[in-house]
Amino acid sequence: MKYLILFVVLIIVLISCTKKVAKDPNLAYSDFALLDSINMGSFTYYKNDPATFLPGTIGPHGPYKLRFNKTGFNALTDNGKLPVGKSMPNGSFIVKDIYDGNNEITLYAFMYKYSGSWLWGEIKPNKEVLYSVYRNPSTCINCHSQTGNRDLVTTFNFH
Repeated sequence: MKYLILFVVLIIVLISCTKKVAKDPNLAYSDFALLDSINMGSFTYYKNDPATFLPGTIGPHGPYKLRFNKTGFNALTDNGKLPVGKSMPNGSFIVKDIYDGNNEITLYAFMYKYSGSWLWGEIKPNKEVLYSVYRNPSTCINCHSQTGNRDLVTTFNFH
């Protein structure tokens, strides 16, 4: 009987010590959480072509390979482009692997569709954040708003 009372008291103490504070759901969309998704996620290369470097001469990023997560890739047509006038669905993740002259990835520039808007970011493989998802996205949006963009994705204009 003594052990039963001790056990009940112990359970009551443990239950009363738990916090009833919700976790921040936005942590899943932080710079480092998205970098983890970039490194561990399943992505498909633009037009199913992992070998081709896109020149990147039009924008600020340099030579790159473009990848889409399943949600984003499924929004593309059989020619590998988002139809004109359509939007990428929430959960779409587009990653530019930006390379240097030695075929090494030097930067990930990414767009993640969340609640109808894009989160924009740039982060190096060593986890140095150059453009945080928490920053005002106007710099990215100004460039990506050029004529012919499809839901602010400009690669479809050039390739």
